[in-house]
Amino acid sequence: MYRYSGFLNRLCIRNWITGILQIITSIFMNERKTKVFKFLLVLFPFTILLFVEIVLRIFGLFQEEPLFLEKLQYGEKVYQLNPYVAKRYFDPAKITIPTLYPEIFTKSKSDNTYRIFCLGGSTMAGFPFDYQVPFPLQLKYLLRAAYPNYHFEVINFGLSAINSFSVVDLLPEILDKQPDLILIYMGHNEFYGAYGSASTFSLGQNGGWIRFYLTFQKSRIVQLIKKMLFRLKKENANNQKEINLMEQVIADKSVIYHSQKYIKTLKNFKDNLQIILKQCETRNVPVIISNLVSNVKDLEPFSSHFSDKLSPNQIIELKNSLARGDSLYKQKLYRESLTWYKRAYSIDTTAAINWYKMGMVLSALDGGVESWRFFTGAKDRDAIRFRASEDLNSIIAEATKEFLISQVDMVEKFRNQSEKGLVGSNLICDHLHPNPEGYYLMAGAFFEKINERHLLEKRNASFVPELYPYHVTDLDWNIGLMKIFKMVNRWPFPEKKIDYEDYPPYGDPKAATVAFDYLFGHQNWGKAHYEMADFYLTNYRFEKAREEYWAVEMYFDTDPDPLVQIARTYKSQEKWDLCEMYYKKALSLKTGSGMILYQIGIAQWKQKKLSDAIQNMQKATFAPDLNLDQRLNAKYYLAGFLAEDGQFDNATTLLKEMIRLYPKFRPAYQLLHQLEQEKQN
Repeated sequence: MYRYSGFLNRLCIRNWITGILQIITSIFMNERKTKVFKFLLVLFPFTILLFVEIVLRIFGLFQEEPLFLEKLQYGEKVYQLNPYVAKRYFDPAKITIPTLYPEIFTKSKSDNTYRIFCLGGSTMAGFPFDYQVPFPLQLKYLLRAAYPNYHFEVINFGLSAINSFSVVDLLPEILDKQPDLILIYMGHNEFYGAYGSASTFSLGQNGGWIRFYLTFQKSRIVQLIKKMLFRLKKENANNQKEINLMEQVIADKSVIYHSQKYIKTLKNFKDNLQIILKQCETRNVPVIISNLVSNVKDLEPFSSHFSDKLSPNQIIELKNSLARGDSLYKQKLYRESLTWYKRAYSIDTTAAINWYKMGMVLSALDGGVESWRFFTGAKDRDAIRFRASEDLNSIIAEATKEFLISQVDMVEKFRNQSEKGLVGSNLICDHLHPNPEGYYLMAGAFFEKINERHLLEKRNASFVPELYPYHVTDLDWNIGLMKIFKMVNRWPFPEKKIDYEDYPPYGDPKAATVAFDYLFGHQNWGKAHYEMADFYLTNYRFEKAREEYWAVEMYFDTDPDPLVQIARTYKSQEKWDLCEMYYKKALSLKTGSGMILYQIGIAQWKQKKLSDAIQNMQKATFAPDLNLDQRLNAKYYLAGFLAEDGQFDNATTLLKEMIRLYPKFRPAYQLLHQLEQEKQN
C-alpha cells in the first residue's frame, strides 16, 4: 500500500506540472492572452518595487535628507534648517559635505513677520567668514533698524558647491514655508557645483535628465540604494582630508570658452533659472536677483589656453612678447610694455592671459573702461571655470526682463567702490568671495532694492546705514582669512609652500591667535569672541570689548548674556545710565531674571533713582532664579534703598526679619545697628 501511495504522489506532482505547462501553452497559443501575459511579466518587477516603496514609507525608513527639521524652542514649534541637507547631492565618501547654518524660524508666522529666504551657493553662505558676516544677517540688521514695526526672518539657504539644479530641487519645499520675498545670488558653480557639467558629481549635460533624477531620487528605494553604496565606500571617506572643496568638486580642468560643454551648461542655467522664477511667479512670491561679481583685477586666469591654430613659431613669438612685456612692466615702463602685450594679443585673441595682461597694463595707464573690458574678457576665457562669465550675467538680465522681477547690479555696486572701477582684492578675498566689507556692500545693495520696490511700510526716517559692516571685528576677519590662507596658495591658485606661521594677522595680532584656536581647537565662535573681549578688558579697552559682545548678540539675538556683558563694561566705567539701559535690554530677553533685576536696581540707585531702584530690587528678592546668598544680598540692598528713601520703619522691619530667619548673615546686623543709631540721632 505504501508503494502505491508514493506512486500516486508522483502522479499528482506530474499532473500538476502537466497542468501548468498546458496553461502556459494555451496562453501562448492565444495571441490576446499572450500580450496580457507579457504585460504582466513586464509589470511584475515594478509591482515589487512599488510594494517595497510603500512598505518603506509606512515604516518611515530611508527618507531623503529633509531640508527642514521641526523643533521646540522655548515651548514654541519652530523650523530649523537641516545642516546636512547637502547629502542629497554629494557622496560623503568622496567629499567633505558642505553644511547649512542650522537657522531657526517660527512655524506659526505672525502678522508682523516678514520672511525672506536667501538662495545661492558659497557666496550666499558667506564663505569663508562665519555667523554675522554673511550678507543675509547684515541685511537683517539693516531692515530691523529701518523698519522697527516688523519682525524680520532672513533665512540663509546658502550652501557651498551647489548650483541651480539644487536650487530647483529645494525650491518647492522653500515655497511651502510662506516666504514674503526671495533673494537669489547664484551662478558661479554651474560648471563644478553638484550635477555641473564639469563636476565630479556630474550626470552629464542633459538638464532634463538631471532634473528627472533629482525628482526620482526622492523615492525611498533610491535612498536605500544610495545609503548602501555610501556605506560600502565609507572606509575611504577620510582619505582626502587635505584636499580642499575646490579640488574635490572639479573633474574637468578645462572648459573652453564657447565650447559645446560651455554652451550646454549655460543653457541648463537658463532653463533652471526660468523654472525657479516661474514657480515663484505662480506662488506670487516676489524675487530680487543679483548678477555675479568676481575678482578680475588681482587674479590672473587659473588656466589659459592658446589657440590650437597657432604654428610653433607663433607660439614662440607670443611667449617672447609676453616675457618682454612682463620685464618692461616690472620696470614700470608701461607704454613700452603695452606694445609687447598688444603684439601677443594680436597673435592670439583667445588666450585668457593675453586679455589679462592687456587689462593690467591699461589699468596702470589709467585706462579704466578699456582695462575693465580686458579684465572681464580674461575672466570669461579662463578655462578653469570657478568664476561666472559675463554670459551668465546676460542670462540673469534677460530673465529679469522676461519675468518682470528686480535685479541688483552687484557688479556696478562693487565697481563704484573700487579704484578705477576695477574689482579686486579691495572687496574680494579670493577669486569670487567678498571680504566683510564686500558682504556688507551686498547687504546694502539688496536693502536699497527692497526700499525701491516699496515692499515694506513705515520706514524709520532717521535711520542711516553705517559705512562699515555691523559688529564685525578683527577676530571675524582673521577667522575668514585664515580659513582660506592655504587654499589661495595651492591649486588652482599659484602654488606656494606656506604654513600658518606665515599667516599675516589682520588688525590686532591677538585676534589671529584666538582665530587659530577657534578654527583648529575648540570651534566655539561665541567663546572666541568672549576671549577677545577678556583680552581687551585687561587693557581697559572697553569699546573694543563691547564690539566682541555685540558680534555675538547680533547672531544669537535671543541670548541675553552678551547684553549683560555689555552692561558690565559700562558698570566698570561707572556709566550707570548705559549700564541700566543694557541690563533692561537683557531683561526683555530673560523676563523675571533676579540677577538682572538686581543689577538694574544697583544702576538706578547709583543714578539717585531710588523709587525705581526699590521697585526692581524688590522684584529681585522674589525671583525664583536667585540662590540664598543672592537673595539675602538683594534684601540687604533693598533695606538700604528704603532707608535712603526715608522709609526707616520698612527698612528696619525687613532687616529684623532677615536676622530672625538667617541669623548668620552679619551685614544685616551692621546695617540695622547703623539705622537705629541714625534714628536715635
